[in-house]
Amino acid sequence: MHKFALEVDHNMAEPHNYRTVGYSMIMVAASLVVIALLYLAIGDDVLYSDRVGKQKQFEYNQMLEEEKAKQEQAGKDLSVDLGESIVMDNKP
Repeated sequence: MHKFALEVDHNMAEPHNYRTVGYSMIMVAASLVVIALLYLAIGDDVLYSDRVGKQKQFEYNQMLEEEKAKQEQAGKDLSVDLGESIVMDNKP
């Protein structure tokens, strides 16, 4: 048991993973550079993703309205209005 404790101390004293630690430090530094570049690109607009999401939603709704107008001009009405009532006549 005492011999095992010496082996653990010896392995901890001279680790052979300096290269792995170096690569890890480079990756951390690179990720910090990417974060800094994103901050410079976005600037003070902290709601950037919210603004982009709302813009894309507006564009999508506009595209849907255009498609609906095209269908109405062609005489096709493929839309479904869930609020309208349906009258069913079951007489033969």
